[in-house]
Amino acid sequence: MNELKMIAAVIIAMTALIGCSSKSPTTGDFMRMHAADEKATGVDQKQLAKNWDHGSELKKSGEKLVKHGEELVKSGDKDMMTGKNEIEQGNKDIIEGTKLAQESERMFHEKYPELKLDLK
Repeated sequence: MNELKMIAAVIIAMTALIGCSSKSPTTGDFMRMHAADEKATGVDQKQLAKNWDHGSELKKSGEKLVKHGEELVKSGDKDMMTGKNEIEQGNKDIIEGTKLAQESERMFHEKYPELKLDLK
């Protein structure tokens, strides 16, 4: 973009010089002005092409990131469900195990009241 500004300044300066001089512009002057215009156009076209290439690369890498992210989320959702199920089953097992142990101890005391379960 700075080159474009510089080229525009050169064109303006050349136009001013041509306008101030007493002789009319030469074919060489016109050639230089056209060359400056073409150079500015070429710079713009190169920048546009460069921007398009960069945008295309960003798009491809972005699509890969989205796909990978979706896979991670899907895997994470599966892991979360598995984890929640294990927690739920674990809590059920704790409750059932506690009840069974307490019931066994109670029945032991009923059948064998003279025996102690303490190892002391």
